[in-house]
Amino acid sequence: MFILVFLAIIIGFVLIALIGATSPPVEHPDFTSGADHANLFDLSADQLGRIVGLLISKMGLELDRASGGSGGEVEIYAINPTPLTGGKILIHCLPAPSEDGKVNGLRVAQFIRATRSAYVSKGLLFTTGDITPDGRLEAEDSPVELFDRMQLASLIEEHIGELTPELLSEL
Repeated sequence: MFILVFLAIIIGFVLIALIGATSPPVEHPDFTSGADHANLFDLSADQLGRIVGLLISKMGLELDRASGGSGGEVEIYAINPTPLTGGKILIHCLPAPSEDGKVNGLRVAQFIRATRSAYVSKGLLFTTGDITPDGRLEAEDSPVELFDRMQLASLIEEHIGELTPELLSEL
């Protein structure tokens, strides 16, 4: 019995070694590339906050107040004036995390707790990076919506237009 278990373990290690030797090398993505969305990745928290502020005002929300900026994130409170479905909204603007360009489940969970403790009807998390699958899973069945770089670029294109260096300098 012992020999059979030992052989199974040895065969497992050999198979793992073969898979590792024959697998193609893992390419680490360049988070700063992405066609027209490359300049979103390089935005500071302050620039991202101003762009999101402009975006939400063009979408019909009223800005209440904003704080933060130069550090890691900008926090914006907005009001949806729509009767019955409106209310206060908490918005966090996060530049892409420097480690891997992704917002993970832990960071999303922190935002969900902040949304609930602020007693708002909804939370919106905007990032210039990507959101990991566990981050998206964490947000399911919670009062928050997540917007990664691609979704943010689509909203900017739809409501503001092209994100030009001139527009960035005006903000």
